[in-house]
Amino acid sequence: MDFASRRLLACAAAFGVAGPVASATFQVLSERADRRRFPPPGRIVEVNGRRVHVWTEGEGSPTVVIVPGMSSPGIHWVHVQRALVPDHHVVLYDRAGVGWSQAAPWWEWRSPSRIADELHDTLTTAGEGGPFLFVGHSLGGEVVRLYANRHPDQVAGMVLVDAPSENNDWLVEEFGWWRYGPVRWWKDVARRLLTPRGLVRLRTRSGVDTSLHDKARRKVPPDLVETEMFTALTSGMRRADVMERVVLSTEVLRRERRHFGGMPLVVISASASPSSDSYACNPCWDATVSEFARRRAQVWARIQADLASLSYSSKLIVAERAGHNVQWDEPELIVDAVTDMCAALAADQE
Repeated sequence: MDFASRRLLACAAAFGVAGPVASATFQVLSERADRRRFPPPGRIVEVNGRRVHVWTEGEGSPTVVIVPGMSSPGIHWVHVQRALVPDHHVVLYDRAGVGWSQAAPWWEWRSPSRIADELHDTLTTAGEGGPFLFVGHSLGGEVVRLYANRHPDQVAGMVLVDAPSENNDWLVEEFGWWRYGPVRWWKDVARRLLTPRGLVRLRTRSGVDTSLHDKARRKVPPDLVETEMFTALTSGMRRADVMERVVLSTEVLRRERRHFGGMPLVVISASASPSSDSYACNPCWDATVSEFARRRAQVWARIQADLASLSYSSKLIVAERAGHNVQWDEPELIVDAVTDMCAALAADQE
């Protein structure tokens, strides 16, 4: 190898080391400044030795506890919170690493089962005694079902928003293990791990990449856009996203499946229309997008109907104008479901 080649190789190696170090340094310093700029809207409580952000607003019974989807902070549900407060007591919280809550160590198994137990500990520590009306979105739907299985005396009702179930295997049966199985999730995990967080932050703050800003405007009211971007750019958020994806499993739901008798249950499903299906653009699918969406919608409708069968007092609602994130596209459906359920529970007590 000649001198020029060795010099080029040395420069490349130096850049390979200096680049990630610079990215990490920029991320740490910027995140530290952002945490001073954006204090938590709720309060911090210590749960099992870890700081957890709990945000409570309003008065009333039952207590409405919102459990967001995968690696999603409570702030993503402000549209629903503001529509329910002050007539209802609403609890938003951030799981480990999300929003203002302390991140979990990398080696911790962040399964839905663990998250359900942590939710119980968080509500107890925060002084929330129930009865609870749970709103669980996506992964949060799995968590609230497990909570209701383990603490049925504390749960007055549930609203499941486009939640998966132990029957998600039906999707794998329809599309195959390679097209709708673990490979899809592990590709997502690898992409998140290999993307330098500091570089993402720099591109966002410099205006080179506006995608996070555009998404924030959809997720939260205008006065919270900058705050939502802060939560999206934290290192803890990426860690939570990766850790919750790695352990994604419905096996515990299968083992603990139970019928809830007459417990009020509302199941809200994303639209069956392919055009509004947020899962339609799957790069693993080699047919047309519309054909994938049509077939997936059929399977998803079966899964949602099965969830509704878990109670004698259930209702299935299809959000005709919403994709997976109904809380952003049609939040009024969730608000109405909670309001109606609270009114019915109050009438039963009279």
